[in-house]
Order: sequence, then structure tokens, then C-alpha cells
Amino acid sequence: MLFWILTGLSVLGLFSQRYGLQPLTVALILRSIYHFGIGNTLILLGSLNLINKVVFVVSFVGNNGTFIMGYKAMVMDVEFLYHLAYVLTSTLGLFVHELFYSILLFDLIYREETLFNVIKSVTRNGRSILLTALLALILVYLFSIVGFLCLKEDFIMEVDPLAQIAAAPQQSEASQDFLNSCSADGVSCTAETDTVTVAEEEEAPDTERACDTLLMCIVTVLNHGLRNGGGVGDVLRKPSKNEPLFPARVVYDLLFYFIVIIIVLNLIFGVIIDTFADLRSEKQKKEEILKTTCFICGLERDKFDNKTVSFEEHIKLEHNIWNYLYFIVLVREKNKTDYTGPESYVAHMIKNNNLDWFPRMQAMSLVVTDGDGEQNEMRMLQDKL
Repeated sequence: MLFWILTGLSVLGLFSQRYGLQPLTVALILRSIYHFGIGNTLILLGSLNLINKVVFVVSFVGNNGTFIMGYKAMVMDVEFLYHLAYVLTSTLGLFVHELFYSILLFDLIYREETLFNVIKSVTRNGRSILLTALLALILVYLFSIVGFLCLKEDFIMEVDPLAQIAAAPQQSEASQDFLNSCSADGVSCTAETDTVTVAEEEEAPDTERACDTLLMCIVTVLNHGLRNGGGVGDVLRKPSKNEPLFPARVVYDLLFYFIVIIIVLNLIFGVIIDTFADLRSEKQKKEEILKTTCFICGLERDKFDNKTVSFEEHIKLEHNIWNYLYFIVLVREKNKTDYTGPESYVAHMIKNNNLDWFPRMQAMSLVVTDGDGEQNEMRMLQDKL
């Protein structure tokens, strides 16, 4: 039923010349899963995907001339390396394990500009983020030293040990007690051993010291301090107000909270958020420019107000982007001996990366309209004279 529904949608989509192939592809995949199974369908789709990507990479290399530029240019070409990694991942998914196909979901980030901007918000100001993170590590190191020297007894963590690990020392201690205190009577010996085992299980400790070495202190502060909203003070032992080091603990916890949690971590988050906001504003500005400015001549929309040609007609008929692209392709593919005068001029400009042949800040419709306006003004002046 799903197959025929999607096939009908694909036929309707083909008649409307939009969204016809997507339902048909989904319908064929569902039919293949029904007939051949999920595993064979995945192998078939993986083979088609790998063939398609290999053909794409070959055409990409041929169009860009990557091999001609040398190995250094190939390594520096990030887009080529991305497509090469895509081919490698598809090959691993087809011949090694199907779970490698899950890595290909990251291709959505490459295709979608909004998600790509999320990644760029981290990488664009990567130096600032890394330096701020380095500052956080230095502060964590200093707080770890203070904790190791002065507050070692407060680093007592609650743990949940595995059953096998917790049972091993209990069994060895119970066996030792059994050998030391067991009497000749086997019944009383068994009863005493069971009593000791039950008592030790009930009194099994669920805490351990976490700052006996400086390295363990650093790991504890880094792991628990940065992940807790209140800092490292949330996981340390709760001291009594009568202890002599109670004021020092209060200062220690508050300094870690204000310096590391509030200031340093929010600096990192602020850099990422500000970068993402800048990228979003740049994208909106580009879209606004493309909507209100002609890409070819640079004239804005208000220049065509009260004219014979509207802005939409101007960008579709007079200065169509694709017509200029077709003309550039024609000039590149056409034999030089068959060039006309304008084509020879444009070919020379393209070779020198010169865009002076573009009609900058002028259009034929505006020139004609301005000429008619000047003639009308001249007639009015003549009548007045």
C-alpha cells in the first residue's frame, strides 16, 4: 500500500515537474526492503552511493584540475579531502561494517548552511576559545594545588562500585575471619560466617578519597568541578561550621564558582554565541543585498521606481545572472578563431580576471528613460522661452 501511494505521489510530482523523484525513490526503497530484506537493500544502496560518489570525485578533480596543481594543492584543498573522506567512509560501510554509514549523516552539516554556521561559530574564533579554555585549565590546576595542600580531607566522593569489584574484598575478608574465628563445630562456624558476611555487606563503604595525589586532585576538580553548576563545592564533603577550616572552604567554593563557572565558562559561551550571531547577520545581509540589488550592475531596487521597467523585470530580462554565466561558458568553450569582436574582448577580460565588461551602475532601460526625460525638459524650456 505504501509503495503504490508513494508511486502515485511521484507520478503527480512528475506531472507538476516538482518533487517527483523523492516519493518514487522512497517507494522503490520500501519495495526493495519488502522483497530483498534490509541487509540486501542496504548493500544495494551503498553500492549505488559509492559509484555515484566516485564518479562525482573524478569529475570534481577533472573540473578543478586538482591533479595538475600537484600533491600539495590536493592536500590543502579541503573540499577535495571532504569528498575523499566520503568515498572512504562509503567503502568502509560497504565492505567492513554497516555502522560506518552513520558517519555520513554529518553530510547534512555540509549541505545545510545554517548547521554549517553552527560549526563555524566554534571554529571561526577558535584561537580565542582555545586561549580561554587554557585559562580555565590553569585555574583548575591552581585550585587543585590548593585543595591538595589544604583541603585534602574534604575530597571524599560518593561512589557506586560494581558488584564484582565490591564483592571481591568482602569475600577475602570473610574468608580470613572464617579461618581465624571458626570453631570445631561446623554449624556454628557456618552461622558465624553468614552473620559476618551479611554485616559487612550492610556496612560496605560507598565513599572514597579522591585527593591523595595531586594528579587525582586535578582529575577530580576538572571532572566534577566543571560539570556541576555550583562548582567543585557541590561534590565535596559538607563541613561543619565548628571546623577550623570552615571559612577556608567557604572562600574556596565561592572563588571557584565565581571565577571558573560564572566568568571563564561564560566567556567561552559568549564568544561562540556572538560568532553565531555575526554569521547569521552576515547571511541575512547577503540575502537582503541579493533581494534588493542587481547582482550584475549593482543598482538598487529604488532606482527602478516610477520607471518603465520594474526591478523584477530588470533582473530577469536585462541582467539575468544565468545568461551571463552561459555567455562565459560559451566564450570559454568556443574556438578562438570563431570569436566575434565583443566575444574576443570578453575572453581577454575573463583571462585577466577583469570585470570591467560588466555594466556597472547602469542599465539600458534607465538610459532610455533618462534620455526621454531630458528631451521633455528641453521641450518645456523651449516653450517657456
